[in-house]
Amino acid sequence: MPRPRPEILHTPAAMHGGQAALSSTAPSPMASSPMALPPIATIDFSVCLNAFGPAANVRAAIAACAVDEYPDPTSRAARAAAATHWHRPIEEIVLGAGSVELIQATCFAYVRPGDAVLVATPCFAEYARAAALCGATVKSSTSLDELRRQIEPGVRMVFVASPSSPMGLQMSPSVLHDLADACAAVDALLMLDQAYDGFTAQPLGTPALAGHAHVVHLRSMTKEHAIANVRVAFAIAPPDVTEAIERARVPWAASGAAQAAAIAALSSEARAHAHTTTTRLRNEAARIRHALMEQDFEVPPSDTHYLLVSCGDATRVRNWLLEHHGLLVRDGTSFGLASQVRIAARRPEENDTLIDAFAHLRSTLMTSQP
Repeated sequence: MPRPRPEILHTPAAMHGGQAALSSTAPSPMASSPMALPPIATIDFSVCLNAFGPAANVRAAIAACAVDEYPDPTSRAARAAAATHWHRPIEEIVLGAGSVELIQATCFAYVRPGDAVLVATPCFAEYARAAALCGATVKSSTSLDELRRQIEPGVRMVFVASPSSPMGLQMSPSVLHDLADACAAVDALLMLDQAYDGFTAQPLGTPALAGHAHVVHLRSMTKEHAIANVRVAFAIAPPDVTEAIERARVPWAASGAAQAAAIAALSSEARAHAHTTTTRLRNEAARIRHALMEQDFEVPPSDTHYLLVSCGDATRVRNWLLEHHGLLVRDGTSFGLASQVRIAARRPEENDTLIDAFAHLRSTLMTSQP
C-alpha cells in the first residue's frame, strides 16, 4: 500500500473552537476520570464572531444565490467590489473560501521542503500546519523582537496577525513596516492576517501596508459579518503574488454564495451594521473584563471583543462551564496557554449569564483546584 508523504502523516489537525470542536475534544470514555459533555452548548463564547449576526442585505444576498450554476472561478465581481472599496487594483485581490484556503494556497505556491517559516505565537494553528504540510521547518516566537531577529536568509515566509488571536492585541504600523522590510531584505513573504481588524476601535485598514511588494494581507469577511458558514476571505498582495496564489487554488473553491456575501458585506449598509455592532461588542467585552476582575480573575487588556481569562486548569474549567452552565469557552491549551480560556463577548443578556457562571466557578471549582 503506498504511504502518504511524511508531512501528511506527521502534521496533526489543528484545534479550533465552536460547536463542531466538541466531538473531537470530548474526553474519551476510557479516560480514568471522564467528564461527560453535552453535545451542544447553550451559548458559544468560544468563537470570535459578531454575535449580532449579519446585516439583512448579506442574508438576502446569500439566500438569493442560484445553486444550480457553477460559480465564477475568478470571483471577478466580488474582487471588483473589494478593489473599489479598498482602492487597490483588481489584480492585487484574490477571493478564497475562507482564510485557511488562502493560507494553504499561498504556502503551496511558495513554501518548499526545507524552507524556514516563522510564526508569531500564540496564534491561529493553521499557519504552522499549512507550512508543515509543505515540508517547511516551522519556528515560533512569542516575542516580536525575537521574531524580527530570526528573519534571515533561508526564511521563506513569516506569519503575524494584527490583532493577534487569542490575545486580541493590535500591532503598530511601524512594527509591521519593520517586519515587512526585513522580509523584503531576505526575499521572504510576510503573511499579515487582519481577520479581526474590524473589531478594533482604531482599525489599521485593509490593506494595512498597501503596495508593499513582500506582504500578503489576509482579510476574512466571516468574523465581523457573522457568516462563518459561508467561507469567504480576501488576500491582497502584489499582482505576481496573487497570480501564484490563484494558480495554486482549487477551482470553484469560493462558492457563488460566498461571492454574493462578499459583495453585500462591502456595501455601506453592511459596513454600518458591522461598525455599530462591533462597537457594542467591544463595550460588552470591557464590561465583562471589569466584572471578572472584580471576581479576582486575571484578564489582560484586549483591543478587540475577545479576552483571555486566567483560570488555573483551562481544560477543566472549559469542561465545567459546559457541563454545569451549557457555556462553551475556548480552551487555551491548543494555543500553548494551558491556564487560560478565551471568551468572546456576545449580546448583553448572554454576557450576564457568563459573568454569573464565572462567579459560580470561582466559588466552587476553583476553590478545589491545586
